Amino acid sequence: MSDTINLYTLSELKRQIAVKLRFPIIGKPDCFKLSEVLLNEGYGSVSVSTLYRLFINYKGTIPYRHTLDILANYTGYLCWADFIDNLEIKKNNYSLIQPREVSSSLIFHCMASEAYNPLTSFFESIEVSEYKYKIKVALEVYDSLLSIEKPELFFLQFNKNKFVKQYVLEDAFDPAFRVKNYAYAFKLYEKDLDIDNSLMDIQDYVFSQSVLFRHYFLSGNSNYAFSIGTKIYKQTPVISSNLDAIFIFPNIRFRAYKIWFYQLIGASKNTIEDYVLELLDYCKNRYNELTSVEKKIILHSLAEVFCYSNIDTKYHLILKTIFKQEFLAIPIFLFEKPLQKSLPYFEANGLLHYRPVH
Repeated sequence: MSDTINLYTLSELKRQIAVKLRFPIIGKPDCFKLSEVLLNEGYGSVSVSTLYRLFINYKGTIPYRHTLDILANYTGYLCWADFIDNLEIKKNNYSLIQPREVSSSLIFHCMASEAYNPLTSFFESIEVSEYKYKIKVALEVYDSLLSIEKPELFFLQFNKNKFVKQYVLEDAFDPAFRVKNYAYAFKLYEKDLDIDNSLMDIQDYVFSQSVLFRHYFLSGNSNYAFSIGTKIYKQTPVISSNLDAIFIFPNIRFRAYKIWFYQLIGASKNTIEDYVLELLDYCKNRYNELTSVEKKIILHSLAEVFCYSNIDTKYHLILKTIFKQEFLAIPIFLFEKPLQKSLPYFEANGLLHYRPVH
């Protein structure tokens, strides 16, 4: 038994459980919630202390096989042995846990030497590949972007490339902007957009400008944030019906960040609170038609804006109450805590599962 659990298998088990739970296991309350979920959903009983020793304070003590079978079953496998067998296959094919040593990556060498033709051919060749493999490639591109000297040259070359746009810059978007000159990639989105006639161009416009606005606002660059905010909320705004026709992530970001823009321009308290109530009504009216993932995206986007603005905390409570069902899926004490403590539990950005901000 001892040869079937090590730091790699334990890390992957913890990661897969966190993906299904939709929040990371970082403390005893998380272990308590996992124990509750396992029992209530019929997987079996695993004590909080066992989960804590395994995932938080691991010192080499191996749980009973029955415990590991329950945890493996929760992540979608028949038993622990099935989990291990599948893990070896994934490890050889497209493990997503740790960044590769990029210096040995062909993608890195092509990017570093500005050999773009082979990359173009490669990106085209994987168009029919399964989603997990595309994400694996996108992560390898992301890791390489962190290491090369001039990532802006890559962005310029591939700003219209279908794979790079969808998988590298959208699905693997980094809200922490850790890549050098990362903002340049999203400034390129504006080129040749026809937002009067193309819904896809509207989505590109809303996505790119919203993430830029967020980055500049949260990093304290008020001048750039003001410039982008003025453009997207005053000069070239997008009507509500068009927002609702695009993906929920750019839609709700665009709507939510308007609160920050109101703060930047010194809007009155009444103006801001009226808009906050409008957003909360929007959530109430759309709640029943949303998927669980969409609810999480909306909740996190609004909660982040509420936490980094000066609006009254009574609106925090209203937001939590609208999404009370979503709070049942995380450690229960968090509903009574300040909204900011809940943010990590509702983070919907895919890249942060694989490349967390330390």
